[in-house]
Amino acid sequence: MSWLLNSMERKLAEIFSYSESSFKLWETVKEMYGSQNNVARVFQLKKNISNIQQEGKPFVQLLGSMKSMWNELEMYRPHTTEASLLLKRSEEDKIFQLLSSLDSGYEDLRSHILMNPELPSFTSVCATIQREEVRRKVMNTGTKTSVTEARAYLANERKYKVKNPHLKCQHCNYTGHVKETCWILHPELKPEFMKENKGSQRLNRAPHRANNATTSTSHRSDALKSFTANPAALINEFAVYLQSKKERIKSDQTVGFEDGNSIALLGKFAGFLTETQHMAQDDMQGLPHQEDDW
Repeated sequence: MSWLLNSMERKLAEIFSYSESSFKLWETVKEMYGSQNNVARVFQLKKNISNIQQEGKPFVQLLGSMKSMWNELEMYRPHTTEASLLLKRSEEDKIFQLLSSLDSGYEDLRSHILMNPELPSFTSVCATIQREEVRRKVMNTGTKTSVTEARAYLANERKYKVKNPHLKCQHCNYTGHVKETCWILHPELKPEFMKENKGSQRLNRAPHRANNATTSTSHRSDALKSFTANPAALINEFAVYLQSKKERIKSDQTVGFEDGNSIALLGKFAGFLTETQHMAQDDMQGLPHQEDDW
């Protein structure tokens, strides 16, 4: 029995060192390792031989690697002239080439085929691969649908989700931040892009409010209806209006109507400035702290 143990690797010898007899040791080793075939190793050797490259190594090292794999392959496949065995090896080589051409996603299937006690026939291997391909198509369709629905759900959740909901400001009583980072008390902490967005929103709200204020003056002339709520544009329109009035004042035509329009325009401009001031105050006292980006 000592001769058998000494012929094994140290780790394997430790497993079988307490066998009752040499016969028991031999039967145990035969049962554990004797039923395994070398198909997987042959496949790996043939694949390595076909893919080996020099990659800057010396030729002697390359030749040594190839010679080592050739010798091991010859040990698993000794030379023979038996027709049935040669036909079997030819069938195996076709299966090896087919399995090596599969994508990396088929690694589990490839391992399952090679680890069979007997290598299946070429036709059986092709049928197995086709069934696996159909199964993956069905599973991938369901997975894509689930992923799409999950992304839509997360997008909706993110849209209404407030960051840091457990925080509450002691100054404005709103959640999402604390007093030390409140934009009302510390406007310098507000991001620059938020300030720009707020400015554009105020300009967008100003024409809306001004248009609402002018609905009560629909009985005035068409010239007054076309006035804009933009301060710079309104001043330019007023300057053009005064210039045109100066040129027309020489004549007595429509003097009364022009005077009425002038008074109405001045009143509208004064009202707009007053409303703009109120809008600025409202924006300063608004709710910029309700933004999601804290």
